[in-house]
Amino acid sequence: MSDNIDLKILNEIEHMCMLCVEQMYRLPTSLPSLIINEQNYQWNDKIEDRNRRDFTRYIYVLSTIHRLVRTQSRMNMRELFYSQVNLFHQQRISDSIVEQIARHLCVDRRQLGLVATAKGFCAGNLRYRIVRSGEIIDCNQLSNGQLIVDDDVEIIETENHITFILVVEKDTIFQHLLNHGFLTRYHGACLITGRGQPDHATRSFLFQLSRVYNETPIYILTDCDIFGVLIASTYQSTFDDNDRHRLRWLGVWPEELLSLCSLSISQTLPITDERERRMISRFIQRSDISDEWRQQVSFFEQHQRKMEIEAIYENGTKKLIDDYLHDKLMGHRWL
Repeated sequence: MSDNIDLKILNEIEHMCMLCVEQMYRLPTSLPSLIINEQNYQWNDKIEDRNRRDFTRYIYVLSTIHRLVRTQSRMNMRELFYSQVNLFHQQRISDSIVEQIARHLCVDRRQLGLVATAKGFCAGNLRYRIVRSGEIIDCNQLSNGQLIVDDDVEIIETENHITFILVVEKDTIFQHLLNHGFLTRYHGACLITGRGQPDHATRSFLFQLSRVYNETPIYILTDCDIFGVLIASTYQSTFDDNDRHRLRWLGVWPEELLSLCSLSISQTLPITDERERRMISRFIQRSDISDEWRQQVSFFEQHQRKMEIEAIYENGTKKLIDDYLHDKLMGHRWL
């Protein structure tokens, strides 16, 4: 099936380019020329420079995709942009062209040989195979975690089942938990971070993991601000209505700001940015969130305070694991 799709992509690209070349060669030879991939093409003098540039960009991306598919190679979206910085100027332009071509060909971007720049990390009691290369990744053997690639993977179910999956917002918290023995204390756990708003690869990886371990609870830990709540909401939207309840927001909850042990008001921050305030108001008005989440976010409006997770272990490196997370996990306190 994959070979048929690759052949379809190659044939379609070649057909599109042939039509373009045929049209160009019908133009009078006295008109200005444009060089695309070392080929000289003739242009109508009524075509504006902007259109010439847009066309060049499109043809360049098409030729790159043709090479990647033909050679079964991979290139990340960042590499594509940097391969012709002066042509694209901004990465969003090259990204947009790729998405246009993917929609036109009715295929996934990864089938064009273009993948997102790896962003998320995973660690813990987990093994998986990268389908394209056959490489098997054993996350138990990695001390600093494994980069989650934007590629098709197959989760390998192990004899020792994953006891729970903890998704953390920040890479700093991910590394802190690894460095201070979280996976030693919770031997069967799996840690994941999207390093901020999760990309497609991280969300897809989490979803596949949840399908294999379909009874394993999934917890998410974020900063206590509207951005953390939105990140938790993004992860939750990865799942359909039947499975969404499996992802549970562990904290840090707004209502905990003033009650956390040893937390002083100086460790919380005022909400002064108008953009944040508008985001809070819009979130409260959403119809697709639970009453519990709405109540938590309403705390931001009432008290105008927020906090980063780092404040919990500011005065002791074990506080986050030994006190906060342990009490949550053992006390089954989540939303």
